Amino acid sequence: MWGRRKYKCSITDVVRKEQALQMLRAGLMRSHKENGRVTKSLFFDRMRFNKKIDLSRKKRQMKYTEAIQKCLKEREIEKEDPRLRDWQQAFAQVKDPRRKQGQRFTLTSMLLLALAAILSNHVSELAIAQWGAGQSDEVKKGLGFEKGVTPHQTTIQRLFRTLSGEELEAAFRGIFLQMVEQDKQERGACAVAIDGKAQRGRLKFEEEESYPVHAVSIVEHETGIVLTQGHVERKDTETKSKPTDQEAEGKPTHKKTDKKRDPTGNKSEQKGEKKENEQEAKKQKSELAVAYRLILQIDWKGKVLTGDALYCQRCLCAALLLAGGDYLFLVQGNQAQLFEDLRLLFAPLSVAKRAGEGILRLPEQEAQTTGKGHGRLEMRSIRVSSELKGYSDWPGLEQVCEIRRRWQSKGEWHEEVRYAVTSLPATVAIPERLLKLKRGHWTIENRLHYVKDVTLGEDRSTVHVDNGPKIMATLRNTAVSLLRRAGVSTIAARMRYNCGHPEAALQVLSLSLFENA
Repeated sequence: MWGRRKYKCSITDVVRKEQALQMLRAGLMRSHKENGRVTKSLFFDRMRFNKKIDLSRKKRQMKYTEAIQKCLKEREIEKEDPRLRDWQQAFAQVKDPRRKQGQRFTLTSMLLLALAAILSNHVSELAIAQWGAGQSDEVKKGLGFEKGVTPHQTTIQRLFRTLSGEELEAAFRGIFLQMVEQDKQERGACAVAIDGKAQRGRLKFEEEESYPVHAVSIVEHETGIVLTQGHVERKDTETKSKPTDQEAEGKPTHKKTDKKRDPTGNKSEQKGEKKENEQEAKKQKSELAVAYRLILQIDWKGKVLTGDALYCQRCLCAALLLAGGDYLFLVQGNQAQLFEDLRLLFAPLSVAKRAGEGILRLPEQEAQTTGKGHGRLEMRSIRVSSELKGYSDWPGLEQVCEIRRRWQSKGEWHEEVRYAVTSLPATVAIPERLLKLKRGHWTIENRLHYVKDVTLGEDRSTVHVDNGPKIMATLRNTAVSLLRRAGVSTIAARMRYNCGHPEAALQVLSLSLFENA
């Protein structure tokens, strides 16, 4: 004998079951058309079953702008922040490598988060994620995170590995070039310096005989803003499209080891010297290859480029003149003929033995400065001559100069002599101006490379996979440029202050760019 099961069921449950059965009966009606079974949709039956919905109501055509305004009202955002919109326009040319499916954070908000964290003395990918997670809802909304959730370290790392460093660099370059080019259109009015830099934290992850330089930057002397930066690619060390002057003349780029001179010498020392020479040759090729690319990215009207002896190449000087700019480069043994001409020109004259004998020279211009700092007394003097103009076949050569530096340290006097060439004529660049340009070239070392290594910890960074190091280097340059644009002289102190005052970092992001532009 079967027993009865006891169910505890209320009246409301019975009503719900009857309603569900009615919906199933209405929705599972099938029609046989063309030998196939077509099941009617349950949507219309559900709509009829719900008495609260009026089926005779016509849908109103809502415009796109009305939908946006309604969405902003629901989120209690009456108007979009114009400063955030300016950043979105700046990053419009940067392609987002992520799939659209499953995106929780916009590209603009993630880049702004990285910049704000670096401005607040959080300089690694892990520190960027931790800084963002610890901020208030107001700061997160200011960066574009409306829901108050910031990305994890792995999300930031994956984005930086696949993001294009060239596109991001172009976006920042368009911003900073607009700032510098406002009131400096006269010839030689804007001085910029070029130099290469290695990220020592990456060297242990690379090949033993790889090139020791990873990026080449161009920095404005007066403000310290990074105008652009190019990254060294592996193909740059093997390219032959832009050879150095020594390679064009068929001369070796480094001194060969003479094995016959020292038959009992140590072979390991010879191998070490050969290895250093090969790395130096790769360094020259890589830096020059990037320098040629950077020249094409900047409008050189009114600008003069300063650099060390490595950049004193005929092709590079000709490219600068063709682009409408000027140059001031040091000359050393890599340009043997030009160096010898300068040395003979500024050598002291011998005393004439007879009347009417001797060498006649064009009048020279001189200038001298004296300074005291870092525990030493320093005197700089310069001699400028236009005598080689028309005599030397160097592209666009107008003036040559001898720069003599004497300094006293610990009671002893030291002296150093350098030679330089420039395309600036005497009517544009007087000796005091040339001495200032030579001194201002150290801006790229003191105000950029030193800050990135010591304050931002670039040499300690071990990010080395894919485009990660390029993106981090670009963000560090941008952070330094933003602080320089805001008038900050002591970067480390300001970053420590921003760490405890995140609203100050947001102010640097907004005001230093778009309010004064």
